[in-house]
Amino acid sequence: MKCSLNSMNIGFRSSITDKEIDEFKNTKQHFSDCYLMTGLEALSHNENGRKILKKNIQHDDNNPYLINCYLYTPNGKQEKYSVPSNAVVKGYLNLYKEQKNDIIRSMDISVGEYEKRYKAKPWICRVSDNFKKYTFENSLPSHFFKIFTGITPTVNIAETDFNINLEAKKDEVMALFKRMSEEKDHSLLISTGVKVLDGRSWHVYLLEDVDLENHTVTVKEKHANKPKIMDIDTALKTFKFIVGYFNNDLAPENIKLPRA
Repeated sequence: MKCSLNSMNIGFRSSITDKEIDEFKNTKQHFSDCYLMTGLEALSHNENGRKILKKNIQHDDNNPYLINCYLYTPNGKQEKYSVPSNAVVKGYLNLYKEQKNDIIRSMDISVGEYEKRYKAKPWICRVSDNFKKYTFENSLPSHFFKIFTGITPTVNIAETDFNINLEAKKDEVMALFKRMSEEKDHSLLISTGVKVLDGRSWHVYLLEDVDLENHTVTVKEKHANKPKIMDIDTALKTFKFIVGYFNNDLAPENIKLPRA
């Protein structure tokens, strides 16, 4: 069964529920989609992020076995990707076997079909498509955030810089951590970046919390799916970039792209 795309007629919508959104935190990663899984969970951490999730992931009112995902095209219009939960979309058999969360799976397929059509993710990520089974694998968090929310991430520390880790950006990072300690509603991701000489592999984590008094941060990756507390100095040496939003950044009036 093919993935159905309709970019002209949005039709009836039935939002995913708070319970389904909360389940993101319990769903483990099986493919190289850490940027997507952490991105969805990060958006669930604040009110405006949850509103975007409910607006852009919908159960189809006319077909209970379809989930509709809405993504912004490079021209700034929303397209609908309708993904069945009761039949395998051609080419995605292994995804259906491994990823049992219908909503995560539908978003993976939607992004995969989007990238087949537009080849929009950064070129350095497209290079790895030759070595991956699915085109939804391997992308930058900022790219997913933008095509899903319609808002360019307002926090972006060194995602595409040539730094090895965040030590060189310490002042900027500490200013962000101070803001995080004051504004708890945020959707932030932190990543190791590309593999470097010390053996780190590229991976994206949720940046969940900061404790300035104890000089620690709490991060979470989606394989083990358990929070981990790290000393800030260790985190600066471990990670390469930080991307995301604070709650007010995700307010509807901040979506600048034209609507379908």
